[in-house]
Amino acid sequence: MKTIYVIFSSTDLKIGRMIRIFTRNKYNHCSICLQEDLSKFYSFSRIYRVNPLIGGFTVESPRRYTLSSRTKLKIVAVPVENERFEAVGSMIKNMNEHGDEYVYNFFSAAAYIFGKKFTRENAFTCAEFTNRVLKTAGVNMPKMSNIEQMEAALADFPTWEGRAVDGLLESSWGEDKYLETIGRLESAAQMYQRFKRLVVGRA
Repeated sequence: MKTIYVIFSSTDLKIGRMIRIFTRNKYNHCSICLQEDLSKFYSFSRIYRVNPLIGGFTVESPRRYTLSSRTKLKIVAVPVENERFEAVGSMIKNMNEHGDEYVYNFFSAAAYIFGKKFTRENAFTCAEFTNRVLKTAGVNMPKMSNIEQMEAALADFPTWEGRAVDGLLESSWGEDKYLETIGRLESAAQMYQRFKRLVVGRA
């Protein structure tokens, strides 16, 4: 047996606080970790801290969450069969190798307000991605992939809750571009390419 870790987070950013106010849920973001030392997370989120509109598949450093002592986490350890774990690893590896082809599903995030879902190939919200990973791992998950329902579905698995600074070890930024800055022209170009891919399915 192997373990997949699901990380629910209460991020200390304006959009995160707005999401929590709207959903009335403690957590607004979720990620997946395959490493026992919790040294690398995978999700769909903003790539750069300064621009929430440039989003897609991200390899997140835990340092994203330890920048603020107010960030809280809920870490759920989910045991899975070895073959299922390998399938998840292959899926995530493929996404990472073709990261430019994946975009954050802003339309689905907006449609969720109305109880709807917008489906587009290679486009996910953090919850849709996490739900897909868990289903690939053989975990029985709800059809509607929102954070609250996923928490309920995982309620029987071992869980740790607390401040990110208390639960995560020091780590490097690694592949994470979170603190990188880009110019206005580059920022505009990336937003255009990603929204075009989201709308028409290609950049």
